[in-house]
Amino acid sequence: MKKITIPFFLLLVAMNAHSANEISQDGCTTKLKQVMRPEYPAARIGGYSEIQFDILKDGKVTNISSSKSMCIRHNRKEDSYAFKQCGIFISNSIAATYYMEYKPPIDERGESCSITDHKHRYRFRAKRSEKIDAAFDKEFAENPIG
Repeated sequence: MKKITIPFFLLLVAMNAHSANEISQDGCTTKLKQVMRPEYPAARIGGYSEIQFDILKDGKVTNISSSKSMCIRHNRKEDSYAFKQCGIFISNSIAATYYMEYKPPIDERGESCSITDHKHRYRFRAKRSEKIDAAFDKEFAENPIG
C-alpha cells in the first residue's frame, strides 16, 4: 500500500448545511458536518460504493460496513457502460467513513437520539464524459440508496 502523508489523509471537506444533507429516521434528525473523500484506489477504474453505519448521539459514526461496491465497465463494441459488482472501493470507503461526522441528532422533543443503518454513497470517477455521467445517473435512478 502506498504511504500517504498525514495532511492528505486528514483532508476533511466541510459540507454545506442544506436539506440534501439532512437525515431523519423515526423522528430523529441530524445534518452532515464533515466528510473525508476516500483515497482513489491504485487501479484507475470508476464506480461507487455504499457504506452503512450508525450515527451516535454525539454525531460520530460507528458500526461501519460496506453494503455495495460496483465498478463501471465500458463495452467498446456497443460503446455503452454498465455496472458490475466489485470490491475495489470498499476498504478506502470504510477508512474515509471513520472521519465522517454529523451534528448531534435530536428528536421532535429536542432530546438526544441516534440513527441506525444509515447508508452513504461514494462515487469514484477515473474520467469524466457525458456518457459516463449518464451511466451513473441511470444506475442511481434504478438503484436508489437506502
